[in-house]
Amino acid sequence: MSKGGARPGAGRKPGGSNKLSGEKILDAVFNQCGKPFEVLLAEGYHMSILACDMPVRQNYEKMFLSKVVADKHEIDHTTLGQALTNNFSFPTKELDDWQDVMPSIPVTFTTIDK
Repeated sequence: MSKGGARPGAGRKPGGSNKLSGEKILDAVFNQCGKPFEVLLAEGYHMSILACDMPVRQNYEKMFLSKVVADKHEIDHTTLGQALTNNFSFPTKELDDWQDVMPSIPVTFTTIDK
């Protein structure tokens, strides 16, 4: 027999799936207990409050907060910590190339009242 490579009969069969998915676990919990997992989780938390079991309650709350409250990390990747400043420069004089483009704009005009 050669060393390395595929062996006859080794590995997962084509089309077969022996992986345990989260969906399968939740379905099994529902089938066994008759309630969805999220209901059982809420009931367990409620029972820890009624029993005044602070360590268990804190574990529930840590778990809930890790799922509900997302930590927000602000990373300044544009200014490298420096304050934002405006970099606008407005010339006080009209640019020469703008005058060449629009020669038909009248400088003065009059109105006639009737």
